[in-house]
Amino acid sequence: MSPHRIGIMGCGSRGQAFAAAIASLDDADLVLCMDEDPQAAEACAGVHGGKAAADWTGQTLDALVVARAPFDSDRLAAAARAGIHVLADPPLSRGVVSARRTAREVAGGPGRIGMAFAWRFEPLVQLLREIVPEPRFAHAIAVVDPGPPRAPSSVLEAVWATPHHALDLLMHLFGAAPAEIVADGGPLSTGQIAGATVTVPPRADALVADFYFDREHHASLTVAGGDADPEHGPVVVDLTDGATRVRIRSNWTVAEIEPVGDRSVDPPRLPGVTLEHDGRSWLARVKAERQSLRALVRAFICPGGSDPRVPDLSDGVRAVALTRAVLAGAASGRTQTLHGA
Repeated sequence: MSPHRIGIMGCGSRGQAFAAAIASLDDADLVLCMDEDPQAAEACAGVHGGKAAADWTGQTLDALVVARAPFDSDRLAAAARAGIHVLADPPLSRGVVSARRTAREVAGGPGRIGMAFAWRFEPLVQLLREIVPEPRFAHAIAVVDPGPPRAPSSVLEAVWATPHHALDLLMHLFGAAPAEIVADGGPLSTGQIAGATVTVPPRADALVADFYFDREHHASLTVAGGDADPEHGPVVVDLTDGATRVRIRSNWTVAEIEPVGDRSVDPPRLPGVTLEHDGRSWLARVKAERQSLRALVRAFICPGGSDPRVPDLSDGVRAVALTRAVLAGAASGRTQTLHGA
């Protein structure tokens, strides 16, 4: 089978990361690096291969990675109608209505649309799902917008970046969207989070949200500005099913696996993951590489696109709906009820 011909639209830092991941695959060829800035396109092509261009029109592509904002739904629909498989970097939209409209516009086309929520493909997330397939509680902590306030000046605005991916990961781990959301925005002092898994410097604004799936399944998200803890990194995911607790930290390279009570745990052996026994607990480690982007692209271009981890347009719409509900809850102080998100 000939390699998949892939183009990248948007050659900023995110596009460059995708370009490196694609260039490392044996079954894919990076043939186009596209950006409205010719220098950015040339720089990406010069490092990772392919041809610099302003658009994919007239080119033969099997897949297109859209790694730029704002999201252009017309181009997405045109690519889908042309039979090109598109992997789009979220968010799909800033509004639920426009997100649903985009999904309707591309429905029925021969091209397949996927959302690039790459956290699902982190090796330690795969390990977590093997160990705790049915979680009962999870807590995600994200540190954003380091340093003094700058654009975006508010953590509530920054929720469309890193925390937006955290919301998708929580839905992926619990297998559904929550039924209710309680969110709050405002000052978050060091004392309020002293017992958390990450110590975040105080910041004038922050976001705390609780997600209730049903009476027995609950998740929470803390988003705060400041510099990430050098050991824990900008994101920490802490999850349990009541029998085992797993905490992922250090830029997705370390997982702590602890049995609860008098139980024991024997983690599965996964390629690329090293396990170290520490008393009754385990430490799992992976190398700090862009494994998640490589795994995401590989799964997306595989024949039939059968990997259930690959997010589709419906996942993108749900993430937008969830983000809007979190922001509405933080602004109003009222519980948000989701219907068919």
